[in-house]
Amino acid sequence: LKCLWPVIASFEAVTRIVIVRAELSNPEFCETRALKPSVYEPMIERGMSQGGRTRPIKVDVCLEPISRDLFGRLGLLCDNGINNDGKINKRDGTARIFLDCGDEYETPPPARDVILEQCRKGNDDSIPSAIVAVGPERGWTEGEAKVFVNECGFDSAMLGSSILRVDTAVVSGLGIVSAALDECQQQQINGDIEMHERKRSKIPH
Repeated sequence: LKCLWPVIASFEAVTRIVIVRAELSNPEFCETRALKPSVYEPMIERGMSQGGRTRPIKVDVCLEPISRDLFGRLGLLCDNGINNDGKINKRDGTARIFLDCGDEYETPPPARDVILEQCRKGNDDSIPSAIVAVGPERGWTEGEAKVFVNECGFDSAMLGSSILRVDTAVVSGLGIVSAALDECQQQQINGDIEMHERKRSKIPH
C-alpha cells in the first residue's frame, strides 16, 4: 500500500481514495502505518506532483465490515430507486465497477464496456465519473459481492482473464478506467459538436 499511494495519486481521474476492510483482508493490513495521514499525505503530494495535477484527493479510512450502511455514509451508493424488475436503478451517470474475475459459469464484461454503457445512461452535461472497487489478495467473499452488486448498485466487471495481484489490479484498473472516462468525455464533445452543426445547418441564410 505504501508504494501505491503516489502511483494512485498521479492519475488525474482520481479524486478520492476509500480504504475499507474486506472479510479476507490480511489482519496486518488494518494495522499498517501506511494508513496514517502522516505517512500517506506526503506520498499523495509526491504522486500529484509527478502527475502534474493540483486537484486535491480526499482519503477515507473506514476499517469496518462492508455493508450498504457503510457505503451510504460514505456517499458511494447508487440510490435512484428500484426498477419494475426489483433491481436498483443505476442511471445516475456514475459507473460503479466491482472488479471480479468471475467463475467457470459466468464471466463479467470488460470494465471499459461497463463504464461506457453507464456513462451513456447519465446526464449528457455531467462529467463522466466512476467508482472502482478492488478487493484484497484473497478476493471478495460471495456475501461482499452481493452487497456491492445487489444492494449498492455496482456492476461486476473484469480487467482480463488473468488473476492479478492487488497492486497490479489497482494500476491496471485505473489505467483502463481513466482511458474509458476520457473516451466517454470525447464522445460527449463530439456529440455536442454534431448537434451544434445540425442547428447551424437549419438556420436560414
